[in-house]
Amino acid sequence: MHFPVYVLHVKTGFEDRERSIQRQFGELKIPFEWILDFDIDDIDENVLERYRNPERHLRPDEISCCLKHISAWDRIARTGEGGGLVLEDDVLLDGKRFETILHRALDELGQRHGGSGCICLGDGCALHVPWTKTRRGTYLYPADLMRASDSYWIDRDTAVALKKWVDANGFTLPADHLIETILRELGRPLFWLEPTVVHQGSHSGVFKSMIQLNDDGFLEKRYEFWAKKIRRKYIYPLLGIDPRRR
Repeated sequence: MHFPVYVLHVKTGFEDRERSIQRQFGELKIPFEWILDFDIDDIDENVLERYRNPERHLRPDEISCCLKHISAWDRIARTGEGGGLVLEDDVLLDGKRFETILHRALDELGQRHGGSGCICLGDGCALHVPWTKTRRGTYLYPADLMRASDSYWIDRDTAVALKKWVDANGFTLPADHLIETILRELGRPLFWLEPTVVHQGSHSGVFKSMIQLNDDGFLEKRYEFWAKKIRRKYIYPLLGIDPRRR
């Protein structure tokens, strides 16, 4: 990979996610950096005031997650690379296709879309580009909505723009809606990758979410996700539903 990869994580706890990330990237021989800034206990009044008191609207875990994404944007903005990859720590990569499809998508971004924008890489919320609208040899599909914030690539200029916007306006939305809102207000392109190459383990019950600290409903969550995936990936297109659109 010729661009930085940042994985959002916490300093202690969720060691199963840490081992998963280390194993996956070790097998792919892809270097990455942890984003460990802004754990819940690290966030003080000065930070909250700087971002216009998001605690009035968001839970502590949502604020921490947003701040970690903002930290990743800042790092991408400060690099000399053309962009960077931002991942949350519960991602499961498609090891066989991850690098190949991502490189093809980035080539397409440069050749057809000016090299600028945000690319959602995964099947977050069990969302897919309708199979009735996919085209052979095309990997990027314009979208109005952020599929999820678990896995995305942004170019450096977009990272600068995101950071500048949030520094000026603060935030009151969870990370996925925040990114979507800023991109829309700035007129920055948003794309869904298809086929997807990342799966969010906490959505399907592979990992517990950071707010699901007991086993209640843990197994049911897996069944719920896959039922949702079948409905949204295969049935929605037959009904003419395109989840990319508002």
